[in-house]
Amino acid sequence: MAKYKSGEAFIDVLNAHGVDKFFINPGGEYIELQSAVALARVADKKAPQLVLCLDEAVTIAAAYGSYMVTGKPQVVLVHSELGTLQLGGNMQNLQWGRIPAVIMAAYQEIDVQRTLWNGQPYDQGSIVRNNVKYERCLQGDEDLHEVMKEAFRIACTEPTGPVYLSFPMAYLYKEIEKPATPVTPDVSPALPAFNPAALAEAADILLEARNPLLVSGNAGRYPENVAALVKLAETLGAAVLTGYSWMNFPSDHPLCVGIEQIGGSRKQDAGYDEADVILAIDYAMPYVSSAPLPRPEARILHIDIDPLTQGRLLWERGADIFIKADAREAIPALEKLLRGKITPEKKQELQERCRRIAARNGEIRRSWYESARVSDKGSPISPDYLCWCINKLIDEDAVFVNHTLSHCASVTEQIVRRQPGTWFGCPSGAIGWAPGAALGAAAAAPGKLVVAVMTDGGFVWGCPTSTLWTSRYYQFPFLAVICNNLGYGVVRGSQRAMLKESEFTAEYAREAGIEFLPDYAMIARGAGAYGRKVETADEVLPALEEALAAVRAGRPAVLDAHLGRGDKEGDNKRY
Repeated sequence: MAKYKSGEAFIDVLNAHGVDKFFINPGGEYIELQSAVALARVADKKAPQLVLCLDEAVTIAAAYGSYMVTGKPQVVLVHSELGTLQLGGNMQNLQWGRIPAVIMAAYQEIDVQRTLWNGQPYDQGSIVRNNVKYERCLQGDEDLHEVMKEAFRIACTEPTGPVYLSFPMAYLYKEIEKPATPVTPDVSPALPAFNPAALAEAADILLEARNPLLVSGNAGRYPENVAALVKLAETLGAAVLTGYSWMNFPSDHPLCVGIEQIGGSRKQDAGYDEADVILAIDYAMPYVSSAPLPRPEARILHIDIDPLTQGRLLWERGADIFIKADAREAIPALEKLLRGKITPEKKQELQERCRRIAARNGEIRRSWYESARVSDKGSPISPDYLCWCINKLIDEDAVFVNHTLSHCASVTEQIVRRQPGTWFGCPSGAIGWAPGAALGAAAAAPGKLVVAVMTDGGFVWGCPTSTLWTSRYYQFPFLAVICNNLGYGVVRGSQRAMLKESEFTAEYAREAGIEFLPDYAMIARGAGAYGRKVETADEVLPALEEALAAVRAGRPAVLDAHLGRGDKEGDNKRY
């Protein structure tokens, strides 16, 4: 049987699974593989593009961003246990985001440093085992084709998620047998059948409800769910709170009460106070919740493909009914059941409820926009006005990436997204997610505008030099808008609240480590990106237009917007 190099086999497997880009921070184990990929692409042979990232945390965030846009499995390569350790908190983001990614790293077969303090052998997989669906340490004689096919199958089987493969350092340098037939992916198992009786019971409960509320966190992973969820809400006459992580429902639809906030700067009216029945579809509580709890007597119905979510707390209690089902099947089936049960009299009642919800939501939404428009003067910049300006300038197809905390309310209220795949947020607490996610989205969506709004801390922790280098080198441009509250805002606000006013001085802030102000625009320019700082409201629109022009010309851009400290209402002074 013919033989070929492992690097060529790697290309075959990725081609078969529809992977057109993979993200790598290389070490010695990948030299031959890098060469095989580069030679294939130079020879105009089909091969995925190698995207080099200067920090491992960027590889994993970029893979997340690429999946958000493409819906295809991702591949990440890092160097041994050191590279694996550098993946850091972004591994938890992959886990909670249900991102199907195959992560690969070599291990040292002989190393005097690889014995633990208690004499046990070093266990490299333990670094990530809590955050992956599957982890495997390969031996040198295992077939690369079969190993990777199995890894892809597990990653892509619902509930989807990351897997981790470690292999000997020389594993990708050897020649292996070439398959007699082309490599094909394993077929994922059929989706589990849902319980029709449970779905029928849920339909009856929803029809009896006076004020049902639909909440979805991840259903928008599959674009077809957006239209299906709109149809379900309109049939039922129900208000909808769309989740923070995905575009599940048009945010300006008359039935939409808003985009869920995390750690928002003001209390969100999310519809929980009126709801007597809540239908949660592909939903998990955000890692920092800002919404009020539902009424104690409200019933909770939960639909999710992941059986591990059964019994998981929702709003500090479990669901009354849990239905294991894929949203792609459950939402249309539930809508059909409801339609068959609705009498002409009931239909009239539901239509009236739709009109009532629409009128209330419309009034609230108009107040949001008016609040933003009247704050277009002076300094510091209003976060509402900043986000209103962004919304004014981006088009319907723009990909919007959001990871904010203190200013989350402004982002969720002012940014309007209607199309599937145009809103993405981070489901977990690794704050450095946004820059890399925007990079991956830009890599996956050539020709589309990608805009990311993030905290100043998120920009710092997102390895900006590494991220912008890769963006500039490969011409994967995006705009990063930094909501800069001029220091460690989350911690500073809590400390100020517990201290006397006389104690919270400039000297205290310096000693507590909560005052710092790097020049983020200069950092951007140093990495070859467009960079500009804005401190007054009248600068915002011109600066945004200039930054977006740079992005459309193929250059990444960073806009550092100074929003003031805002430690307490009406206070935007330094101290």
